[in-house]
Amino acid sequence: MYSYPFLTRKSNQRGFTLIELVIVIVLIGILSATALPKFANLTIQAHDAANQGIAGALNSAVGIAHASWIAGSGSTGSGATSITLDNGTVHVNALGWPDGGCGGTPTSNASATITCCTTVWTGLLNSPPSTASTCTAANPVPNGCYITSASGSVCTFTLGTNPLITITYDMDAGAVGFTSQ
Repeated sequence: MYSYPFLTRKSNQRGFTLIELVIVIVLIGILSATALPKFANLTIQAHDAANQGIAGALNSAVGIAHASWIAGSGSTGSGATSITLDNGTVHVNALGWPDGGCGGTPTSNASATITCCTTVWTGLLNSPPSTASTCTAANPVPNGCYITSASGSVCTFTLGTNPLITITYDMDAGAVGFTSQ
């Protein structure tokens, strides 16, 4: 019977040669160098999407609170200053938008404060990310810490680890906005 020498290994050959190993390592390096930036970009996109989700949840909660105010015979001048939701009592202005107790009438705008903004944030969202006037290393939170500020009737929640990501809420119009990278 004829034997095929290329199908049998010589007993003195074992394993891979050094050049074969070097080629494999170089190929793995090239593949990881091209794939790594794609994964880094996915991390940024995932972080953005998580914050958009928080903004969407706030927007939905504001809509639910306003609808609850309307359904509870709320109308301009009705005197209804609060509604009850799952998280407890939420203060609303004369137009039925959550205002955290800062007031506002149909003819005068609410004057937002950090306290009122934080009250709206925690009163409407279930298990919200933490808010503070400043975020420090002593306040590490998985979703980040939102720095709360107020101007006129607008509350601004800025992600402490990335100041380019902000969520805004206008107490007079019930409008929620989101800006990202």
